[in-house]
Amino acid sequence: MERKVGLWINHLKAVIVSIANKKIYIREIISNIEKQNQSIVSDIGESPEENAEKFHEPQSEVLLDRYYKVIISHISDAESIWIFGPDDAKVELEDLLRTAGFGARVVGIETMAAMTNRQLALKVQQRFLRKRVTNANSKYLLNKD
Repeated sequence: MERKVGLWINHLKAVIVSIANKKIYIREIISNIEKQNQSIVSDIGESPEENAEKFHEPQSEVLLDRYYKVIISHISDAESIWIFGPDDAKVELEDLLRTAGFGARVVGIETMAAMTNRQLALKVQQRFLRKRVTNANSKYLLNKD
């Protein structure tokens, strides 16, 4: 089975869009870092902007490491992996994939703002299937040729 993956990621959430057997599957993975950082903000009175750098604090590093390992476990069987997102998480994940021996499967990395899951699915479908999506009401299933 040939599987292609488009992955939108930031430090809080990842959306994995997989294409296999002419179907599109979507999975969301939450990092739980936001919950941990919210408790830090309430404990020491920092604003969310000041707290943004806390992603690389020791406690956050443990959660981030787990988060990336879960993502890699869900995409490691993909033939092609396209990574996109708004921040450094995409580059960090690409580095981990290269270290784990999956670097050759990464077909691209792009900066991209947040999108709905539907928009992500359409973008990934257009990238990997090279066909224009005409039925905006479909439930992520491809037309059978």
